[in-house]
Amino acid sequence: MPKMSGSMVLEVLQKRLFGARLYNTDLYNSKGQRIQRLYIRYGINNHQYKTNAWFEVVNDRLTVFVQVECKNGYKSQGIQTGLAKRYKNEIEKQFYEIINNCELERRKIPLHERLKDDIPPVCDAKSLLHQAQALSFLCSMKVSALFADPGVGKSKPVINLCESRYEAGQIKKAIVFCAVSIIENWKEQLDLWWTCKGLEWKIVGTESMSCSPGAIFDAFDFVDSETQVIIDESHMVKDPFAKRSKRILYCASKTSFKVIMTGTPTEHLKDLFMQYAMLSELITRCNSYFQFEQQFLIMGGIAGDEVIGYKNLDYLMGLLEPYTLQLKMEECLNIPAKVFYEVECDLNSRQRELYEYQKESLIRIIARDEAIPLNTIFGYLTRMQQIACGFYKNSYTGEIEDLGTEKLKMLYQTGYEQGQTIFFCKYLHEVDVLIDFLGAGNCAVFTGRNRKTRNFEKELFQAQEKKYFLGTMGSGGVGLNGLQCCHRLIFFSNSFKRIQRRQCIARVERLGQQEKMGIWDMFTTAGIDTKIRKNVEKKEDLANEIRELLHDRTRFRQYIEEL
Repeated sequence: MPKMSGSMVLEVLQKRLFGARLYNTDLYNSKGQRIQRLYIRYGINNHQYKTNAWFEVVNDRLTVFVQVECKNGYKSQGIQTGLAKRYKNEIEKQFYEIINNCELERRKIPLHERLKDDIPPVCDAKSLLHQAQALSFLCSMKVSALFADPGVGKSKPVINLCESRYEAGQIKKAIVFCAVSIIENWKEQLDLWWTCKGLEWKIVGTESMSCSPGAIFDAFDFVDSETQVIIDESHMVKDPFAKRSKRILYCASKTSFKVIMTGTPTEHLKDLFMQYAMLSELITRCNSYFQFEQQFLIMGGIAGDEVIGYKNLDYLMGLLEPYTLQLKMEECLNIPAKVFYEVECDLNSRQRELYEYQKESLIRIIARDEAIPLNTIFGYLTRMQQIACGFYKNSYTGEIEDLGTEKLKMLYQTGYEQGQTIFFCKYLHEVDVLIDFLGAGNCAVFTGRNRKTRNFEKELFQAQEKKYFLGTMGSGGVGLNGLQCCHRLIFFSNSFKRIQRRQCIARVERLGQQEKMGIWDMFTTAGIDTKIRKNVEKKEDLANEIRELLHDRTRFRQYIEEL
């Protein structure tokens, strides 16, 4: 038997069935459609029920589908109904040997050959060169990973891909999984770029797949073999054990057409496993995360559960390369330069008193020579940073004491009064402090606290009806579009994670920015801020540095004493 592609599997299966005279068969390839289905005669068909049963290669597998329709107007949900499920099980049992033989023969073809596609790209004159090239790549593969720097315009080629697949007859629906905070952005992008109105779209918040039964079951019912799955900000589903990851993976397994996209694919190599599993678990050739860990990660630490190194990197990159396209800002767009500035101030007496108390408490814990939970360490470090940011939250009562901050006295050095300015803060308390200082009427606020009104606030800033844009790094750093109207950005405080800072800068450093950008970092003389500053310069994470120091208690104590 020759090596078989997906269509050849169906053709061979058709010949076998016809020769055995088991069922009347018909190889389905409707007008203009590239999806091929082998329909078989099976199940009840009378005045009350109509049964459709077919074979189709979906998600690189020869799959059985059964749909039972009642002629009284009620339509079943495919294999989820009892009768359809029974028929499906019967067909799989009877055809097991034939399906298995076809699959074994087809698997002799390399995976990247089986997952190739060749649909004509549907593009318009508004696409930039890198967007047109990205679309051509996406149209050449059934599954793709689009890792594009924030701001290069990655949504448009993905929307054009859906139009291309729709025109080719491959899909009838598209579903987008994205952060809840950027659902409105996706709606705006669709209004801007989508011109083919026949395709049905659904946008689901990634976070909703953790906790919203309605969103979960709607997504499960929506996705079928004629659906394009788009996972935006795919680093949000990097945890293979998280409920959201498993549920989105289930949706992705129901179709052949999938795209993951993000500007920050990984902080650690281990983050790649689940993202590529969304495309196909066969890409990394690892059936589970534990197999991936054994193949590519070097584990260590106190409990042996920390990544301390990597192995077989060239082999892994070779496996991922056929499905991956990277778009770098500097290679795609001619964006004006960024100029960085720093402003430093002292702690006031109350800040210094509480800061030293927290530091000494942590040093006493380290001196006990006992195992220290990581969350305990970061609890102390977080409180030290909060104190440096101007407030103290009592860990027992939850009460917040406003300590004041000298940063406000130094703010004039940033030139914030000269024109529109964006402020990013680590904590909500700082947002409130800035609102009081700048005047509520001048501030457009974008945080997790005003989800219903924050997009309207952003529009007021874009229309220059408000002079200042205030956001937290958590809410404003991901997927927030339209701030390239401003070229002045101030980090009133910084995060332990470099990825959040990078995402925030991408709000202004993106397609449409015409001015040289000024970016200010405000620090205090507190040791915690000094460490954050050094990690910003080294482009590293403070959180990772702390984890590494835990292996040497003496070095860790010296590190804390320097704070």
